[in-house]
Amino acid sequence: MTHRKFPLYGYAGILLVLIFWYINWHGEGLRTHWAFFSLWLGYLMCTDAVAVYRGQKSLIVGNWSKFGMLFLISIPLWWLFEWLNKRADYWIYLPEKTFSPLAHTLWSTLCFSTVVPAIFVTANVLLSFSWFRRHHINWHTGATPGGRAIYFVTGILLLIALLIWPQYGMAFMWTSLFFIVCPLNFKFRRPSLMQFTARRDWRMVLVLFMSALICGFFWEMWNIYSWPKWIYTFPYLDQFKIFEMPVAGYLGYLPFGLEVWALTALCFPGIPKRLVDDLEETSLNAIPRVDR
Repeated sequence: MTHRKFPLYGYAGILLVLIFWYINWHGEGLRTHWAFFSLWLGYLMCTDAVAVYRGQKSLIVGNWSKFGMLFLISIPLWWLFEWLNKRADYWIYLPEKTFSPLAHTLWSTLCFSTVVPAIFVTANVLLSFSWFRRHHINWHTGATPGGRAIYFVTGILLLIALLIWPQYGMAFMWTSLFFIVCPLNFKFRRPSLMQFTARRDWRMVLVLFMSALICGFFWEMWNIYSWPKWIYTFPYLDQFKIFEMPVAGYLGYLPFGLEVWALTALCFPGIPKRLVDDLEETSLNAIPRVDR
């Protein structure tokens, strides 16, 4: 692999991370509500620069409008999870009732806007590593209409179970929407992970697993000394923690990456399609015809 010159905006991103990481951990009083966005903006800039350095196409430079859409999509996407959490009550924000309802909504919306872009810029870096460009799993799923119907029905049942029995369904929050939306993307010719898994190609799934886990690590690490911050109220699984997150909770980040992909591809297929096209350039097999 031939490395390119590290872009200048990457250094600006590193500087933002260092400045706002320090503020987030060492500032006095409430600060995370306004420092969080700049911290993650720095992450996006330096991570995208790493991808360019490693030979990937930038998701930011030359794609301002498409990349900006990821911020807009991220807002309702995470508010959807906040709505589900109203029923599940898996996390709360401290200190409570600090902001007016309007201020809470505005600051939260700003912070939530960085979730989806973080997943995708991290995935773009991982695609530069040869390990993720090789096939590792020889198992297909979603290759038939019946298989895709099973996905959809399973997602509906998992979502219902989450809403009825939230004390037992924490994992369903991070899986149900994927099972519902993934076959819809396939049907409506949006970028779907099924176009890979139907031909025993799990590379993008593995990329998204690791991308969400990496982002999750930074979310949880930077949250530990934040103020405001979030804490978890997982039933039965809160004995052992890394930062504020119970160890078992990190498993939820794996399917969360798939849900981010599926929901983004449904609403705005531009960036997911770009990553698909990039991966297809190195595909070892032609995509077989799959009946939609």
